[in-house]
Amino acid sequence: MSNRHAAKTLLVSSIHYEAYYLCRFNLAPVLPLLIAGFGFSHSEAGVLTSMLFISYALILLPAGILGDIIGPRAVITLGAVISAVMNVLFSQSTSFIPMLAIQFANGLGQGMAWGPLIRLMANWYPREKMGFVISLLSIPPSLGPTMAYILSGYLASVYGWKMAFQIPSIILIATSLIFILLVKDRPSSSPPSREWSRTGFLELLKNHKIWLVAISYFALWGATRSLSVWMPTFLVERAGMSLMAASTIGGVISLPGIPSMFVGTWLSDVRLRGRKNIVILFSLAAPIPILLLLPLIQGQILLLCLLALSFALFYLAGGLYFSYPSVLVAKEQVGTASGIIDVLGYVGNFLGILVMGIMVDLFHSYSPMFLVSAAISFVGAVAILKVKP
Repeated sequence: MSNRHAAKTLLVSSIHYEAYYLCRFNLAPVLPLLIAGFGFSHSEAGVLTSMLFISYALILLPAGILGDIIGPRAVITLGAVISAVMNVLFSQSTSFIPMLAIQFANGLGQGMAWGPLIRLMANWYPREKMGFVISLLSIPPSLGPTMAYILSGYLASVYGWKMAFQIPSIILIATSLIFILLVKDRPSSSPPSREWSRTGFLELLKNHKIWLVAISYFALWGATRSLSVWMPTFLVERAGMSLMAASTIGGVISLPGIPSMFVGTWLSDVRLRGRKNIVILFSLAAPIPILLLLPLIQGQILLLCLLALSFALFYLAGGLYFSYPSVLVAKEQVGTASGIIDVLGYVGNFLGILVMGIMVDLFHSYSPMFLVSAAISFVGAVAILKVKP
């Protein structure tokens, strides 16, 4: 019974978190329409897109702490409600400043999920299974943008851009109801963990290994999410694709990362006996030569194939970053430690998106965005070298 309840918790939580992504990455596919319809520059579009990730990064640590204190289920559900409401409001906005404010509020809701989710899994699964569990829970972050791009691209193309925000909000509310009804914070037989304490939090902040893992995660999200966000606009403006085709390809191109995650987890846990840092190092370093080569590639098919290979390499370690907290800190700090790692991840996300938008405006070319991604990857590879097995 306990195993079935744990599996149910993982399945329902994964579906719910997938719905979160429909309300997080639905803006990128409609950027070409907003640029054309409202006259936004690429820099403005980059700020609008990255605004969500600023507030996301700001709320991650408080949300992780709150999940450790009051329980993850309530925090995750509240975040979903906030995000769904903000998506509906965004669909009614017609100017830049209100859109910025709503995106900021949407990021606050979106950032209330991941840290508490890691704590929820730590309540239900033993440490030795967390690597595989986090790989399963990492499917939504890998598949989520793809589904969001395809759904939003279709809705915007057929029904107008506003529907790309209204329908995902309905889906998120529906999955929230299922989540709150079927998921419990911990097994009924499990004793409550020790209370979160300020002293323990200050000790956690001094844990340099957590910060080095966080810097590596900064690199992963800075290199990959920023490319994902700009991919539909790149394909529309430079490859002449339709919005629907660009949104679909922009989403599908990262799908090789899903099986890649499980390969990386197997390599770490089985072949390398838990030495996660080796897999993370390879996953950040291996794509750098490909990214440096991409500006020189002329053929569209070859370009897309190399991009897909880059994503597969990056996501090889996708399930390993958040298995570190359950190993490095006590259970009552897992949500907080996960929040720290995710904060830096989305700081990288924000900076990558913003810098790429500015570079496109400055150089009137998308080639620099691949160089930015390579530079961020190098930073993460250096950081993870210092994390001892």
